[in-house]
Amino acid sequence: MTAEVRVTKKGAGAQPVAHISVDPKISAAQLAGLIQKVTTDKRVLTAAGLKACLGCKSGLDINIIDRFSDPLQFDIQ
Repeated sequence: MTAEVRVTKKGAGAQPVAHISVDPKISAAQLAGLIQKVTTDKRVLTAAGLKACLGCKSGLDINIIDRFSDPLQFDIQ
């Protein structure tokens, strides 16, 4: 199972957010493993502007949404 992770340095609450798009059929165990990976992956923490210390990781909000099968993208000019 794959997931798409997008990281924003400042979300609505002015703190870093990881937006995770997952398959709707993901199990609780798979979701728990994914959250563990996201909160320990140095690339994610660096993109969020955090260090890899335990206190820094607590400042990362995680939003999990279902991945749509046919996402639409538009070019805005």
